[in-house]
Amino acid sequence: MMARVMATAVGVALGGMAVLAQGPARGSAPVSAEHIRGAMKQYVTYLAAGDVDGIMGLYGDNPSVEDPVGAKPIVGRDAVRAFYTRAGALKVELVGAVRVAGLEGAMPMIAQLEMGALKGFIDVIDTMKFDERGKIVSMRAYWNPGDIRPQR
Repeated sequence: MMARVMATAVGVALGGMAVLAQGPARGSAPVSAEHIRGAMKQYVTYLAAGDVDGIMGLYGDNPSVEDPVGAKPIVGRDAVRAFYTRAGALKVELVGAVRVAGLEGAMPMIAQLEMGALKGFIDVIDTMKFDERGKIVSMRAYWNPGDIRPQR
């Protein structure tokens, strides 16, 4: 049994190394993990400031937002802009490292909500997919209203 587990772990590790060894597609410059990490951190800064123009500058041509995951996706620049305009400035804080794999990233945040009946604190994980130009093509926010709590 232990040998099977070790073989599986080695296979998974080697599979990941093979993906890394492939590198970027021909003719495209690689988008670095640092770029993705920086864009995601900047997103949090813009979100906290209610800077819709800043947020939209991070998005690509036909973005989608699913917030929370399971809600109907918001698709297209105009619809995404309207979503962030309605949201306004949010009290959000990055509370851990931004993790990057390929052209995707994930980050843990805490948000203080003051939206009608939604009041309190909630832990959120945002995931983003980026295009070959380093622009966000998709953002998904993992949270559930049932997880809102009164204390941080």
